[in-house]
Amino acid sequence: MMHTRHRGSVIVIALWALGIAALVTSSIQIFAHRQALLGIEVHDRIQARWAARAGIESSIAAMSEHVLMPVQNHAFALIKDLEVVSYGEVGNASWDIRHHVDGRDWQGPMDEHSKFNINAQNSVLFLRILDEELPYGVLESILDWMDEDDEVRLLGVERDYYLSLDSPYEPRNGPIRSIAEMELIAGVMPDDIRGEDWDLDFRLDSNEDDGGQSLPWDEPNGILEGGWASLLTAITVDGGPTESGEPRINLKNIDLETVQLRLGVDEFQAQALVMYANGNNASLGQLLISGLQSLAQGIEGVTNLTDEQLTYVFAETSLFESHEAPPGRMNINTVSPEMLYKIFPENTRLVEELLYLRINNIRGISSPLDYRNIPGISSNEITYLYEIFDTRSSVFTISSKGTVKASQVEQEIIVVVDRSTLPVTILEYREQ
Repeated sequence: MMHTRHRGSVIVIALWALGIAALVTSSIQIFAHRQALLGIEVHDRIQARWAARAGIESSIAAMSEHVLMPVQNHAFALIKDLEVVSYGEVGNASWDIRHHVDGRDWQGPMDEHSKFNINAQNSVLFLRILDEELPYGVLESILDWMDEDDEVRLLGVERDYYLSLDSPYEPRNGPIRSIAEMELIAGVMPDDIRGEDWDLDFRLDSNEDDGGQSLPWDEPNGILEGGWASLLTAITVDGGPTESGEPRINLKNIDLETVQLRLGVDEFQAQALVMYANGNNASLGQLLISGLQSLAQGIEGVTNLTDEQLTYVFAETSLFESHEAPPGRMNINTVSPEMLYKIFPENTRLVEELLYLRINNIRGISSPLDYRNIPGISSNEITYLYEIFDTRSSVFTISSKGTVKASQVEQEIIVVVDRSTLPVTILEYREQ
């Protein structure tokens, strides 16, 4: 009887030991499986990251090539090449570069020059583009944030207000450096700036088209309502690459021999151009409506510039040094039709003519001289178009999303690049 009880106890202990061993083994297997899955995910995420990075590098390479060897008289050449490299594969992953504008996806990076630069401080144009009634004091607060003094405008806000907040900070008192910075300005809300595009990548992400199932709140209509950031920018610069691939020359500070060689003008024309550039309130746009003879009175032997010479003037010169470049103008070839109608609310005829001009020219509007081909356009309209529009772009926002084919693991890289000079400058870099 004692032996039977002893054998029974041994069997129970053995069963417990086997159970514990099985439990430990199962736990180790589960842990090992989870670690393996985690390792696979990390591996795939690294692959996705480098695929996204490959897309960024491909876009930068295309931009650099167009700075060194631009396609002359072709406003869409760079845009088309950026579309070509907007998708590619590397290893087991691929990259995809796109942006959402006018209710649809477009391959390639977002052209920041398709938007109005808030640092231009054109209040009339700013209000037209927003096309909405701002709360009292918001415009004044924005201007107070940007000006260099501490004098408060009527209904505005200055330094004392920001320093009185629970988390005080200084106003910029200078040009705004990013549109997201505007959220710091009194009266401006994050929803105003971001709309449905909460991460400011200009892509229609799944959480931005799910009807509020996840933040941000949105309308599930397949359209990204981007807020002010889809209409305004703070990072574009004027000038930029030339048609020759040579650095842009400043007519206010250049020798006559270089002017002659770069622009194909004679000695008297070169002298007249430099003299006009150094005069008060000089504007290259005036050359579109006035002959060089009338602008440079007092220099004998001056002849008016030919259209070919004028094309070189606009493509190769400026009235400032590159490090003093003013805020960038909008690109007439990439600005949306909706934006054009906002800018010219009472001149729909001009908008339709501009759209016709760029749509029916496979090379786009490649020079400001093309404005003169618009039927019935006035001299004031020509110079105004030159003041607010360019025909090339320098600054782009690239949203590159890398995806591993098997696991569908994704990694997005967002960079803002400026191709005004070489090497191409990365103004902003972030991953998500």
